[in-house]
Amino acid sequence: MKWIRGRRTRGEGRGGGGEGSNSTVEDGIRIQEREREYSVHATRFDGFLDRAMVDEMIRKNKLRYGLDLNVTRFTDILGNGTRRRITLDPPPKRRRKKSVVGMGGKTTSAAAAVSSNDAEDDDDDMEYVVADPTDVWSNVDTSSCTLRLLRPHEHNDRIHAMLSLLESEFGCMVGSNAYLTPLHSQGFAPHYDDVDVFVLQLEGYKRWMVYAPLNKRETLPRVSSRDYTEKEMEDEERLLDVTLGPGDVLYLPRGWIHQAETVKRPSSFTSRVLPPRPSGTKDDRHSLHLTISAMQNWSWADFLELLMPEALESAASSDKTTSLREGLPRNFLSYMGTMHHDDGVDDDFSALPEGLKQAAKAQQARDLAESHHDGETNEDEEEATMKIRERQRRARRQKRFKEEAKKRIMRVCKQAMSMLDDACDEIGKRFLSDRLPPALLKPERSLTKEGISNGDSKSATRHRHDLSKKIWPNTLCRIVRPDVARLVVEEGKAVLYHCLDNSRVYHGTPLSPMEFEIDDAPALEQLLTTVEPHWIMVNDLIHGDIEDKMEIAQTLYDEGLLATILVDAPDRSVKTG
Repeated sequence: MKWIRGRRTRGEGRGGGGEGSNSTVEDGIRIQEREREYSVHATRFDGFLDRAMVDEMIRKNKLRYGLDLNVTRFTDILGNGTRRRITLDPPPKRRRKKSVVGMGGKTTSAAAAVSSNDAEDDDDDMEYVVADPTDVWSNVDTSSCTLRLLRPHEHNDRIHAMLSLLESEFGCMVGSNAYLTPLHSQGFAPHYDDVDVFVLQLEGYKRWMVYAPLNKRETLPRVSSRDYTEKEMEDEERLLDVTLGPGDVLYLPRGWIHQAETVKRPSSFTSRVLPPRPSGTKDDRHSLHLTISAMQNWSWADFLELLMPEALESAASSDKTTSLREGLPRNFLSYMGTMHHDDGVDDDFSALPEGLKQAAKAQQARDLAESHHDGETNEDEEEATMKIRERQRRARRQKRFKEEAKKRIMRVCKQAMSMLDDACDEIGKRFLSDRLPPALLKPERSLTKEGISNGDSKSATRHRHDLSKKIWPNTLCRIVRPDVARLVVEEGKAVLYHCLDNSRVYHGTPLSPMEFEIDDAPALEQLLTTVEPHWIMVNDLIHGDIEDKMEIAQTLYDEGLLATILVDAPDRSVKTG
Protein backbone atom coordinates (compact mmCIF):
# COMPACT_ATOMS: atom_id res chain seq x y z
CA MET A 1 0.00 0.00 0.00
CA LYS A 2 2.87 2.39 0.72
CA TRP A 3 4.18 1.75 -2.78
CA ILE A 4 0.80 2.57 -4.35
CA ARG A 5 0.39 5.72 -2.28
CA GLY A 6 3.88 6.82 -3.23
CA ARG A 7 6.08 9.41 -1.62
CA ARG A 8 5.13 12.99 -0.91
CA THR A 9 7.43 15.45 -2.57
CA ARG A 10 9.21 17.73 -0.18
CA GLY A 11 8.56 21.44 -0.14
CA GLU A 12 11.36 24.00 -0.21
CA GLY A 13 10.68 25.14 3.35
CA ARG A 14 10.88 28.59 4.81
CA GLY A 15 13.97 30.36 6.13
CA GLY A 16 16.86 28.69 7.88
CA GLY A 17 19.26 29.03 4.94
CA GLY A 18 22.81 30.26 5.33
CA GLU A 19 24.33 33.23 3.56
CA GLY A 20 25.31 33.71 -0.07
CA SER A 21 26.62 30.72 -1.97
CA ASN A 22 25.70 28.21 0.76
CA SER A 23 22.02 29.02 0.28
CA THR A 24 22.36 28.73 -3.49
CA VAL A 25 24.04 25.33 -3.22
CA GLU A 26 21.37 24.06 -0.80
CA ASP A 27 18.60 25.28 -3.10
CA GLY A 28 20.26 23.52 -6.02
CA ILE A 29 20.51 20.28 -4.04
CA ARG A 30 16.83 20.54 -3.10
CA ILE A 31 15.85 21.05 -6.74
CA GLN A 32 17.90 18.04 -7.85
CA GLU A 33 16.35 15.88 -5.13
CA ARG A 34 12.88 17.05 -6.07
CA GLU A 35 13.54 16.36 -9.76
CA ARG A 36 14.74 12.86 -8.94
CA GLU A 37 11.64 12.25 -6.83
CA TYR A 38 9.35 13.45 -9.63
CA SER A 39 11.15 11.22 -12.13
CA VAL A 40 10.89 8.16 -9.88
CA HIS A 41 7.26 8.98 -9.10
CA ALA A 42 6.26 9.36 -12.75
CA THR A 43 7.84 6.07 -13.80
CA ARG A 44 6.87 3.87 -10.85
CA PHE A 45 4.02 2.23 -12.79
CA ASP A 46 6.08 1.69 -15.94
CA GLY A 47 5.83 -1.87 -17.19
CA PHE A 48 2.35 -2.51 -15.85
CA LEU A 49 0.41 -1.51 -18.94
CA ASP A 50 0.80 0.81 -21.91
CA ARG A 51 -0.92 1.28 -25.23
CA ALA A 52 1.34 -1.19 -27.02
CA MET A 53 0.62 -3.84 -24.39
CA VAL A 54 -3.13 -3.20 -24.69
CA ASP A 55 -2.89 -3.68 -28.46
CA GLU A 56 -0.96 -6.92 -28.00
CA MET A 57 -3.51 -8.13 -25.46
CA ILE A 58 -6.38 -7.56 -27.91
CA ARG A 59 -4.55 -9.28 -30.77
CA LYS A 60 -3.32 -12.32 -28.86
CA ASN A 61 -6.31 -13.17 -26.70
CA LYS A 62 -9.27 -12.67 -29.04
CA LEU A 63 -11.01 -10.34 -26.61
CA ARG A 64 -14.77 -10.08 -27.03
CA TYR A 65 -16.99 -7.02 -27.02
CA GLY A 66 -19.20 -6.86 -23.96
CA LEU A 67 -17.27 -9.52 -22.04
CA ASP A 68 -13.63 -8.47 -22.24
CA LEU A 69 -13.74 -4.90 -23.50
CA ASN A 70 -16.07 -1.99 -24.26
CA VAL A 71 -15.83 0.92 -26.65
CA THR A 72 -17.74 3.92 -25.31
CA ARG A 73 -18.21 7.61 -25.91
CA PHE A 74 -19.74 10.45 -23.89
CA THR A 75 -21.37 12.72 -26.44
CA ASP A 76 -24.49 14.69 -27.40
CA ILE A 77 -25.84 11.97 -29.63
CA LEU A 78 -29.37 13.47 -29.81
CA GLY A 79 -28.22 17.03 -30.49
CA ASN A 80 -30.23 18.45 -27.58
CA GLY A 81 -27.28 19.76 -25.58
CA THR A 82 -27.15 16.81 -23.18
CA ARG A 83 -24.20 14.47 -23.39
CA ARG A 84 -24.86 10.80 -22.76
CA ARG A 85 -22.76 7.68 -22.73
CA ILE A 86 -23.12 5.45 -25.75
CA THR A 87 -21.61 2.00 -26.07
CA LEU A 88 -20.46 0.96 -29.54
CA ASP A 89 -20.02 -2.75 -28.82
CA PRO A 90 -21.54 -4.99 -31.50
CA PRO A 91 -24.32 -6.98 -29.81
CA PRO A 92 -23.84 -10.71 -29.21
CA LYS A 93 -25.76 -13.18 -31.32
CA ARG A 94 -27.68 -16.17 -30.12
CA ARG A 95 -26.05 -19.39 -31.23
CA ARG A 96 -27.97 -21.60 -33.62
CA LYS A 97 -29.69 -24.48 -31.88
CA LYS A 98 -29.03 -27.94 -33.17
CA SER A 99 -32.16 -29.73 -34.33
CA VAL A 100 -33.14 -32.91 -32.58
CA VAL A 101 -35.59 -35.57 -33.67
CA GLY A 102 -38.31 -36.18 -31.13
CA MET A 103 -41.11 -38.68 -30.79
CA GLY A 104 -43.05 -39.28 -33.95
CA GLY A 105 -40.16 -38.02 -36.08
CA LYS A 106 -40.84 -34.36 -35.28
CA THR A 107 -37.85 -32.06 -35.56
CA THR A 108 -37.48 -29.42 -32.85
CA SER A 109 -34.73 -27.12 -31.67
CA ALA A 110 -32.39 -28.35 -28.98
CA ALA A 111 -33.64 -25.53 -26.76
CA ALA A 112 -36.98 -27.29 -26.50
CA ALA A 113 -35.24 -30.40 -25.22
CA VAL A 114 -33.72 -28.75 -22.16
CA SER A 115 -35.39 -27.71 -18.96
CA SER A 116 -36.37 -24.12 -18.29
CA ASN A 117 -33.64 -23.90 -15.66
CA ASP A 118 -30.98 -24.83 -18.21
CA ALA A 119 -32.41 -22.34 -20.66
CA GLU A 120 -31.72 -19.53 -18.22
CA ASP A 121 -27.96 -19.86 -18.84
CA ASP A 122 -27.91 -17.16 -21.51
CA ASP A 123 -24.13 -16.73 -21.60
CA ASP A 124 -23.69 -20.23 -23.01
CA ASP A 125 -26.27 -19.49 -25.69
CA MET A 126 -24.77 -16.17 -26.79
CA GLU A 127 -21.89 -15.72 -29.21
CA TYR A 128 -19.94 -12.53 -28.50
CA VAL A 129 -18.13 -10.70 -31.28
CA VAL A 130 -14.34 -10.93 -31.17
CA ALA A 131 -12.83 -7.45 -31.33
CA ASP A 132 -10.86 -6.58 -34.45
CA PRO A 133 -7.88 -4.46 -33.30
CA THR A 134 -8.12 -2.28 -36.41
CA ASP A 135 -11.75 -1.43 -35.67
CA VAL A 136 -11.02 -0.81 -32.00
CA TRP A 137 -8.20 1.66 -32.67
CA SER A 138 -10.17 3.33 -35.44
CA ASN A 139 -12.92 4.11 -32.93
CA VAL A 140 -10.37 5.34 -30.40
CA ASP A 141 -8.18 7.44 -32.70
CA THR A 142 -10.72 8.66 -35.25
CA SER A 143 -13.97 8.83 -33.27
CA SER A 144 -12.46 9.81 -29.89
CA CYS A 145 -13.93 6.78 -28.14
CA THR A 146 -12.77 5.33 -24.84
CA LEU A 147 -11.53 1.75 -24.68
CA ARG A 148 -12.35 -0.03 -21.44
CA LEU A 149 -10.39 -3.22 -20.91
CA LEU A 150 -12.15 -5.55 -18.48
CA ARG A 151 -10.06 -7.67 -16.11
CA PRO A 152 -6.62 -7.06 -17.68
CA HIS A 153 -5.12 -9.11 -14.85
CA GLU A 154 -6.29 -12.23 -16.68
CA HIS A 155 -3.61 -11.58 -19.30
CA ASN A 156 -1.02 -9.48 -17.46
CA ASP A 157 1.30 -11.08 -14.89
CA ARG A 158 2.33 -7.85 -13.14
CA ILE A 159 -1.22 -6.68 -12.60
CA HIS A 160 -2.21 -10.15 -11.41
CA ALA A 161 0.69 -10.19 -8.93
CA MET A 162 -0.28 -6.77 -7.56
CA LEU A 163 -3.94 -7.74 -7.13
CA SER A 164 -2.92 -10.99 -5.47
CA LEU A 165 -0.93 -9.10 -2.84
CA LEU A 166 -3.76 -6.60 -2.34
CA GLU A 167 -6.26 -9.41 -1.78
CA SER A 168 -4.05 -10.62 1.06
CA GLU A 169 -3.75 -7.04 2.36
CA PHE A 170 -7.47 -6.21 2.21
CA GLY A 171 -8.89 -9.67 2.90
CA CYS A 172 -11.47 -9.37 0.12
CA MET A 173 -11.71 -9.86 -3.62
CA VAL A 174 -9.84 -7.26 -5.69
CA GLY A 175 -10.40 -6.58 -9.40
CA SER A 176 -9.12 -4.31 -12.14
CA ASN A 177 -10.13 -2.51 -15.34
CA ALA A 178 -8.10 -0.30 -17.65
CA TYR A 179 -9.29 2.80 -19.53
CA LEU A 180 -7.64 4.41 -22.56
CA THR A 181 -9.15 7.75 -23.60
CA PRO A 182 -7.94 10.10 -26.39
CA LEU A 183 -7.09 13.73 -25.74
CA HIS A 184 -10.04 16.08 -24.99
CA SER A 185 -12.41 13.11 -24.68
CA GLN A 186 -14.57 11.54 -22.00
CA GLY A 187 -15.91 8.00 -22.08
CA PHE A 188 -18.40 7.86 -19.22
CA ALA A 189 -21.12 10.01 -17.66
CA PRO A 190 -20.96 11.15 -14.04
CA HIS A 191 -21.75 8.15 -11.84
CA TYR A 192 -20.78 6.33 -8.66
CA ASP A 193 -19.68 2.73 -8.20
CA ASP A 194 -20.52 -0.05 -5.76
CA VAL A 195 -16.82 -0.59 -5.05
CA ASP A 196 -13.93 1.31 -3.52
CA VAL A 197 -11.59 2.32 -6.33
CA PHE A 198 -7.93 3.24 -6.61
CA VAL A 199 -7.10 5.05 -9.86
CA LEU A 200 -3.50 4.52 -11.01
CA GLN A 201 -2.52 6.95 -13.76
CA LEU A 202 -0.19 5.15 -16.19
CA GLU A 203 0.05 7.41 -19.24
CA GLY A 204 -1.08 10.92 -20.10
CA TYR A 205 -3.15 13.28 -17.99
CA LYS A 206 -6.73 13.10 -16.84
CA ARG A 207 -8.83 15.68 -15.06
CA TRP A 208 -11.08 14.21 -12.38
CA MET A 209 -14.15 15.92 -10.93
CA VAL A 210 -15.43 14.31 -7.74
CA TYR A 211 -18.65 14.94 -5.77
CA ALA A 212 -19.76 13.65 -2.38
CA PRO A 213 -22.78 11.30 -2.18
CA LEU A 214 -26.01 13.18 -2.87
CA ASN A 215 -27.78 11.88 0.24
CA LYS A 216 -27.47 9.42 3.10
CA ARG A 217 -29.24 6.66 1.20
CA GLU A 218 -26.59 6.76 -1.54
CA THR A 219 -23.70 6.76 0.92
CA LEU A 220 -21.80 3.45 0.77
CA PRO A 221 -24.22 2.05 -1.84
CA ARG A 222 -24.57 -1.64 -2.58
CA VAL A 223 -25.25 -1.11 -6.29
CA SER A 224 -23.78 1.31 -8.81
CA SER A 225 -25.71 4.38 -9.85
CA ARG A 226 -27.39 5.27 -13.10
CA ASP A 227 -25.64 7.75 -15.35
CA TYR A 228 -26.21 11.33 -14.21
CA THR A 229 -26.38 14.22 -16.65
CA GLU A 230 -23.98 17.13 -16.36
CA LYS A 231 -26.97 19.40 -15.76
CA GLU A 232 -27.91 17.34 -12.69
CA MET A 233 -24.43 17.91 -11.29
CA GLU A 234 -24.31 21.67 -11.95
CA ASP A 235 -25.70 22.60 -8.53
CA GLU A 236 -23.71 19.98 -6.61
CA GLU A 237 -20.55 21.00 -4.80
CA ARG A 238 -17.44 19.75 -6.57
CA LEU A 239 -15.23 18.54 -3.74
CA LEU A 240 -12.26 17.69 -5.91
CA ASP A 241 -11.09 18.96 -9.28
CA VAL A 242 -7.65 17.52 -9.91
CA THR A 243 -5.50 16.41 -12.82
CA LEU A 244 -3.60 13.15 -12.49
CA GLY A 245 -0.30 12.58 -14.23
CA PRO A 246 1.85 9.45 -14.59
CA GLY A 247 2.51 7.88 -11.20
CA ASP A 248 -0.40 9.61 -9.45
CA VAL A 249 -3.08 7.73 -7.50
CA LEU A 250 -6.64 8.80 -6.66
CA TYR A 251 -8.86 7.02 -4.13
CA LEU A 252 -12.62 7.07 -4.81
CA PRO A 253 -14.76 5.71 -1.96
CA ARG A 254 -17.88 3.77 -2.75
CA GLY A 255 -20.72 6.14 -3.65
CA TRP A 256 -18.63 9.18 -4.58
CA ILE A 257 -19.75 10.56 -7.94
CA HIS A 258 -17.00 11.14 -10.47
CA GLN A 259 -16.29 11.94 -14.10
CA ALA A 260 -13.01 12.36 -15.94
CA GLU A 261 -11.67 13.89 -19.16
CA THR A 262 -8.30 13.53 -20.87
CA VAL A 263 -6.39 16.83 -21.00
CA LYS A 264 -3.05 18.13 -22.21
CA ARG A 265 -0.17 18.23 -19.79
CA PRO A 266 -1.06 21.06 -17.38
CA SER A 267 1.36 23.89 -16.70
CA SER A 268 1.57 22.74 -13.08
CA PHE A 269 3.40 19.66 -14.34
CA THR A 270 6.05 21.59 -16.28
CA SER A 271 8.37 21.66 -13.27
CA ARG A 272 8.40 17.88 -13.20
CA VAL A 273 11.41 16.36 -14.89
CA LEU A 274 10.06 13.31 -16.68
CA PRO A 275 12.16 10.60 -18.31
CA PRO A 276 12.61 10.83 -22.08
CA ARG A 277 9.94 9.16 -24.19
CA PRO A 278 10.56 7.25 -27.43
CA SER A 279 11.21 9.52 -30.38
CA GLY A 280 8.10 10.89 -32.09
CA THR A 281 5.68 10.12 -29.24
CA LYS A 282 3.72 12.51 -27.08
CA ASP A 283 3.02 11.83 -23.43
CA ASP A 284 -0.37 13.59 -23.50
CA ARG A 285 -1.84 12.18 -26.71
CA HIS A 286 -4.07 9.92 -24.66
CA SER A 287 -4.71 8.93 -21.06
CA LEU A 288 -4.35 5.39 -19.77
CA HIS A 289 -5.29 4.55 -16.21
CA LEU A 290 -5.82 1.36 -14.25
CA THR A 291 -8.58 1.01 -11.67
CA ILE A 292 -8.20 -1.34 -8.72
CA SER A 293 -11.54 -2.15 -7.09
CA ALA A 294 -12.30 -3.69 -3.72
CA MET A 295 -15.12 -4.24 -1.19
CA GLN A 296 -17.80 -5.32 -3.67
CA ASN A 297 -20.62 -7.14 -1.84
CA TRP A 298 -18.48 -6.97 1.31
CA SER A 299 -20.64 -5.03 3.78
CA TRP A 300 -22.36 -5.95 7.03
CA ALA A 301 -25.59 -6.22 5.04
CA ASP A 302 -24.03 -8.90 2.83
CA PHE A 303 -22.79 -10.75 5.89
CA LEU A 304 -26.21 -10.66 7.55
CA GLU A 305 -27.92 -11.77 4.33
CA LEU A 306 -25.81 -14.89 4.64
CA LEU A 307 -26.21 -15.33 8.39
CA MET A 308 -29.86 -14.56 9.17
CA PRO A 309 -31.62 -17.08 6.88
CA GLU A 310 -29.41 -19.84 8.30
CA ALA A 311 -30.10 -18.65 11.84
CA LEU A 312 -33.85 -18.61 11.21
CA GLU A 313 -33.80 -22.12 9.76
CA SER A 314 -31.73 -23.41 12.66
CA ALA A 315 -33.92 -21.75 15.30
CA ALA A 316 -37.11 -22.96 13.64
CA SER A 317 -35.93 -26.57 13.65
CA SER A 318 -34.81 -26.47 17.30
CA ASP A 319 -35.57 -29.49 19.46
CA LYS A 320 -35.60 -27.32 22.60
CA THR A 321 -38.57 -25.09 21.78
CA THR A 322 -41.47 -25.02 19.37
CA SER A 323 -42.10 -21.26 19.59
CA LEU A 324 -41.14 -20.51 15.98
CA ARG A 325 -43.22 -23.43 14.72
CA GLU A 326 -46.35 -22.41 16.62
CA GLY A 327 -49.32 -21.13 14.63
CA LEU A 328 -49.94 -17.42 14.29
CA PRO A 329 -52.60 -15.87 16.59
CA ARG A 330 -56.21 -16.37 15.48
CA ASN A 331 -57.49 -13.51 13.30
CA PHE A 332 -54.35 -11.44 13.90
CA LEU A 333 -54.94 -9.71 10.55
CA SER A 334 -58.01 -8.04 12.05
CA TYR A 335 -55.82 -5.85 14.23
CA MET A 336 -52.34 -5.91 12.63
CA GLY A 337 -51.13 -4.34 9.41
CA THR A 338 -51.01 -0.91 7.81
CA MET A 339 -54.75 -0.36 7.95
CA HIS A 340 -54.63 -0.85 11.73
CA HIS A 341 -51.41 1.05 12.32
CA ASP A 342 -51.60 3.13 15.52
CA ASP A 343 -55.22 2.03 15.93
CA GLY A 344 -56.06 2.49 19.61
CA VAL A 345 -52.62 3.70 20.66
CA ASP A 346 -53.94 7.08 21.76
CA ASP A 347 -56.71 5.44 23.80
CA ASP A 348 -54.49 2.86 25.44
CA PHE A 349 -51.81 5.40 26.37
CA SER A 350 -49.37 2.52 27.02
CA ALA A 351 -46.55 4.22 25.14
CA LEU A 352 -46.73 7.38 27.30
CA PRO A 353 -44.77 8.11 30.48
CA GLU A 354 -46.78 7.57 33.66
CA GLY A 355 -47.43 11.28 34.31
CA LEU A 356 -48.63 11.96 30.76
CA LYS A 357 -50.68 8.75 30.81
CA GLN A 358 -52.75 9.99 33.78
CA ALA A 359 -53.22 13.41 32.19
CA ALA A 360 -54.40 11.81 28.94
CA LYS A 361 -56.92 9.61 30.73
CA ALA A 362 -58.27 12.64 32.63
CA GLN A 363 -58.65 14.55 29.36
CA GLN A 364 -60.50 11.60 27.86
CA ALA A 365 -62.94 11.64 30.79
CA ARG A 366 -63.52 15.39 30.36
CA ASP A 367 -64.21 14.89 26.65
CA LEU A 368 -66.86 12.29 27.44
CA ALA A 369 -68.47 14.59 30.03
CA GLU A 370 -68.55 17.49 27.57
CA SER A 371 -70.18 15.33 24.93
CA HIS A 372 -72.91 14.48 27.49
CA HIS A 373 -73.48 18.15 28.41
CA ASP A 374 -73.69 19.03 24.72
CA GLY A 375 -76.95 17.12 24.56
CA GLU A 376 -75.82 13.76 23.33
CA THR A 377 -78.10 10.90 24.34
CA ASN A 378 -77.05 8.11 26.64
CA GLU A 379 -77.14 5.79 23.64
CA ASP A 380 -74.62 7.94 21.77
CA GLU A 381 -72.43 8.04 24.85
CA GLU A 382 -72.59 4.27 25.21
CA GLU A 383 -71.73 3.81 21.54
CA ALA A 384 -68.72 6.13 21.86
CA THR A 385 -67.59 4.28 24.98
CA MET A 386 -67.89 0.93 23.20
CA LYS A 387 -65.78 2.21 20.31
CA ILE A 388 -63.11 3.41 22.71
CA ARG A 389 -63.08 0.06 24.50
CA GLU A 390 -62.85 -1.79 21.20
CA ARG A 391 -59.90 0.32 20.14
CA GLN A 392 -58.24 -0.29 23.49
CA ARG A 393 -58.80 -4.03 23.10
CA ARG A 394 -57.18 -3.90 19.67
CA ALA A 395 -54.28 -1.92 21.09
CA ARG A 396 -53.73 -4.60 23.74
CA ARG A 397 -53.79 -7.30 21.07
CA GLN A 398 -51.29 -5.35 18.99
CA LYS A 399 -49.06 -5.01 22.02
CA ARG A 400 -49.23 -8.75 22.76
CA PHE A 401 -48.53 -9.58 19.12
CA LYS A 402 -45.48 -7.31 19.06
CA GLU A 403 -44.21 -8.79 22.31
CA GLU A 404 -44.57 -12.33 20.98
CA ALA A 405 -42.91 -11.35 17.70
CA LYS A 406 -40.08 -9.68 19.61
CA LYS A 407 -39.46 -12.83 21.65
CA ARG A 408 -39.12 -14.88 18.49
CA ILE A 409 -36.96 -12.29 16.74
CA MET A 410 -34.66 -12.25 19.77
CA ARG A 411 -34.52 -16.04 19.66
CA VAL A 412 -33.39 -15.89 16.02
CA CYS A 413 -30.85 -13.17 16.88
CA LYS A 414 -29.52 -15.28 19.75
CA GLN A 415 -29.18 -18.21 17.38
CA ALA A 416 -27.42 -15.95 14.87
CA MET A 417 -24.88 -14.89 17.49
CA SER A 418 -24.08 -18.55 18.13
CA MET A 419 -23.55 -19.07 14.38
CA LEU A 420 -21.16 -16.18 13.70
CA ASP A 421 -18.18 -18.48 13.22
CA ASP A 422 -20.15 -20.63 10.77
CA ALA A 423 -21.18 -17.56 8.77
CA CYS A 424 -17.58 -16.31 8.75
CA ASP A 425 -16.50 -19.70 7.42
CA GLU A 426 -19.10 -19.48 4.67
CA ILE A 427 -18.10 -15.98 3.60
CA GLY A 428 -14.46 -17.07 3.89
CA LYS A 429 -15.12 -19.95 1.49
CA ARG A 430 -16.84 -17.49 -0.85
CA PHE A 431 -13.76 -15.26 -0.76
CA LEU A 432 -11.48 -18.20 -1.52
CA SER A 433 -13.70 -19.09 -4.48
CA ASP A 434 -13.84 -15.49 -5.75
CA ARG A 435 -10.21 -14.49 -5.37
CA LEU A 436 -7.29 -14.80 -7.76
CA PRO A 437 -4.68 -17.54 -7.44
CA PRO A 438 -1.83 -16.19 -5.31
CA ALA A 439 1.12 -14.99 -7.37
CA LEU A 440 3.88 -16.21 -5.10
CA LEU A 441 7.02 -14.15 -4.92
CA LYS A 442 10.26 -15.97 -5.68
CA PRO A 443 11.32 -16.16 -1.99
CA GLU A 444 7.91 -17.69 -1.18
CA ARG A 445 7.91 -20.11 -4.09
CA SER A 446 11.50 -21.24 -3.45
CA LEU A 447 10.44 -22.94 -0.20
CA THR A 448 7.58 -24.92 -1.76
CA LYS A 449 7.52 -28.22 -3.57
CA GLU A 450 7.06 -26.37 -6.87
CA GLY A 451 10.10 -24.23 -6.10
CA ILE A 452 12.26 -27.30 -5.58
CA SER A 453 11.03 -28.79 -8.86
CA ASN A 454 11.88 -25.56 -10.70
CA GLY A 455 15.26 -25.16 -9.03
CA ASP A 456 14.24 -21.94 -7.26
CA SER A 457 15.44 -23.26 -3.90
CA LYS A 458 19.12 -23.61 -4.83
CA SER A 459 20.04 -20.05 -4.02
CA ALA A 460 17.12 -19.22 -1.75
CA THR A 461 18.20 -20.81 1.51
CA ARG A 462 21.23 -22.46 3.01
CA HIS A 463 19.11 -24.53 5.42
CA ARG A 464 17.71 -27.21 3.11
CA HIS A 465 19.81 -30.36 3.26
CA ASP A 466 17.33 -32.72 1.64
CA LEU A 467 15.65 -32.18 -1.71
CA SER A 468 13.65 -35.41 -1.77
CA LYS A 469 10.38 -33.48 -1.35
CA LYS A 470 9.64 -35.49 1.78
CA ILE A 471 8.50 -34.30 5.17
CA TRP A 472 10.52 -35.45 8.18
CA PRO A 473 9.87 -35.15 11.93
CA ASN A 474 12.36 -32.26 12.12
CA THR A 475 11.07 -30.42 9.04
CA LEU A 476 10.11 -26.81 9.78
CA CYS A 477 6.82 -25.74 8.19
CA ARG A 478 4.55 -22.73 7.75
CA ILE A 479 1.72 -21.69 5.43
CA VAL A 480 3.13 -20.39 2.15
CA ARG A 481 1.10 -17.18 2.43
CA PRO A 482 -1.43 -16.18 5.11
CA ASP A 483 -5.13 -16.64 4.40
CA VAL A 484 -4.82 -18.71 1.21
CA ALA A 485 -6.53 -21.62 2.98
CA ARG A 486 -9.34 -22.08 5.49
CA LEU A 487 -10.22 -24.98 7.76
CA VAL A 488 -13.90 -25.67 8.50
CA VAL A 489 -15.90 -28.50 10.01
CA GLU A 490 -18.54 -30.08 7.78
CA GLU A 491 -20.57 -33.18 8.65
CA GLY A 492 -18.12 -34.29 11.30
CA LYS A 493 -15.07 -33.91 9.06
CA ALA A 494 -12.26 -31.36 9.02
CA VAL A 495 -12.39 -29.82 5.53
CA LEU A 496 -9.68 -27.58 4.12
CA TYR A 497 -10.37 -25.12 1.28
CA HIS A 498 -7.65 -23.20 -0.56
CA CYS A 499 -7.27 -20.94 -3.60
CA LEU A 500 -3.91 -22.13 -4.98
CA ASP A 501 -5.59 -23.86 -7.93
CA ASN A 502 -7.91 -20.95 -8.77
CA SER A 503 -8.03 -19.57 -12.29
CA ARG A 504 -7.46 -15.92 -13.17
CA VAL A 505 -10.85 -16.17 -14.86
CA TYR A 506 -13.54 -15.50 -12.27
CA HIS A 507 -14.81 -18.86 -10.96
CA GLY A 508 -12.92 -20.53 -13.80
CA THR A 509 -11.87 -23.41 -11.53
CA PRO A 510 -14.12 -24.62 -8.69
CA LEU A 511 -12.65 -25.17 -5.24
CA SER A 512 -11.45 -28.70 -4.49
CA PRO A 513 -11.80 -29.22 -0.73
CA MET A 514 -9.47 -31.59 1.11
CA GLU A 515 -11.12 -33.83 3.71
CA PHE A 516 -9.44 -34.97 6.94
CA GLU A 517 -10.52 -36.74 10.10
CA ILE A 518 -11.73 -34.45 12.86
CA ASP A 519 -8.80 -35.37 15.13
CA ASP A 520 -6.45 -33.95 12.47
CA ALA A 521 -7.93 -30.48 12.95
CA PRO A 522 -5.56 -29.22 15.71
CA ALA A 523 -2.47 -30.08 13.65
CA LEU A 524 -4.00 -28.54 10.53
CA GLU A 525 -4.86 -25.38 12.44
CA GLN A 526 -1.26 -25.10 13.65
CA LEU A 527 0.10 -25.39 10.12
CA LEU A 528 -2.37 -22.90 8.65
CA THR A 529 -1.80 -20.28 11.34
CA THR A 530 2.00 -20.41 11.43
CA VAL A 531 3.05 -17.51 9.22
CA GLU A 532 6.27 -15.77 8.29
CA PRO A 533 8.70 -15.29 10.04
CA HIS A 534 7.69 -18.18 12.33
CA TRP A 535 8.08 -21.92 11.78
CA ILE A 536 6.69 -25.01 13.46
CA MET A 537 8.43 -28.39 13.55
CA VAL A 538 6.41 -31.38 12.38
CA ASN A 539 7.29 -33.22 15.58
CA ASP A 540 5.62 -30.42 17.59
CA LEU A 541 2.24 -30.71 15.89
CA ILE A 542 -0.69 -31.68 18.11
CA HIS A 543 -1.56 -35.27 17.22
CA GLY A 544 -1.41 -38.78 18.60
CA ASP A 545 1.58 -40.17 16.72
CA ILE A 546 4.42 -38.90 14.57
CA GLU A 547 3.35 -40.85 11.48
CA ASP A 548 0.04 -38.97 11.37
CA LYS A 549 1.83 -35.66 11.90
CA MET A 550 4.16 -36.37 8.97
CA GLU A 551 1.29 -37.53 6.76
CA ILE A 552 -0.76 -34.38 7.41
CA ALA A 553 2.18 -32.08 6.70
CA GLN A 554 3.13 -34.09 3.61
CA THR A 555 -0.39 -33.80 2.21
CA LEU A 556 -0.39 -30.01 2.58
CA TYR A 557 3.16 -29.80 1.23
CA ASP A 558 2.25 -31.83 -1.86
CA GLU A 559 -0.71 -29.51 -2.41
CA GLY A 560 1.67 -26.53 -2.47
CA LEU A 561 0.33 -25.01 0.74
CA LEU A 562 3.44 -25.29 2.89
CA ALA A 563 6.84 -23.66 2.85
CA THR A 564 9.48 -25.86 4.49
CA ILE A 565 13.13 -25.82 5.52
CA LEU A 566 15.49 -28.23 7.22
CA VAL A 567 17.94 -26.83 9.74
CA ASP A 568 19.63 -30.17 10.44
CA ALA A 569 19.97 -33.39 8.53
CA PRO A 570 16.67 -35.24 8.00
CA ASP A 571 15.49 -37.33 10.93
CA ARG A 572 15.02 -40.66 9.15
CA SER A 573 14.09 -42.56 12.30
CA VAL A 574 10.46 -42.68 11.23
CA LYS A 575 9.36 -44.21 7.94
CA THR A 576 6.04 -43.42 6.28
CA GLY A 577 4.31 -44.43 3.11
